[in-house]
Amino acid sequence: MAGRHKQPVDLLLAKGKTHLTKADAERRRAEEAAVEGELREVAVPAYLFEWPELVARFDELAGMLCELLPGSFGQPDADTLARYVVAEEAYELYTRRLFGALGAHDLNAYKELHMEQDRAFKQAHACAGVLGLTVTSRCKLVVPRSVDADDEEESEF
Repeated sequence: MAGRHKQPVDLLLAKGKTHLTKADAERRRAEEAAVEGELREVAVPAYLFEWPELVARFDELAGMLCELLPGSFGQPDADTLARYVVAEEAYELYTRRLFGALGAHDLNAYKELHMEQDRAFKQAHACAGVLGLTVTSRCKLVVPRSVDADDEEESEF
């Protein structure tokens, strides 16, 4: 169907909503995107080194994402993460300026700051969604525990 996103095979199997044969499941697993080997090493983009506090934030988030998505996050995602960090910093800057201008009587300046803040928020939110940093995007990425794993543990019921 047009517009539908394929879900990972493990997610389909965990949900129990598939009629794939074992061969089809293995074929689809082989086709799924995964970041391999040296591409898992995430390096900070060169343009970010101008701001050491942004580099520190980048490293912090890259570490979290490498733990959250061990097979999916890597160097191809570094630029998106850097854009997120820059947009997040811009949002915080505009927010500080906006609250500093609350007592000002220049409504045009206030409106302009609010528009810039909104634009930075939308950029940060878009990057966050792509990276799995929002609740809804993370829910799409997490594979639920399978029922088989629960069977291995002894249950009182």
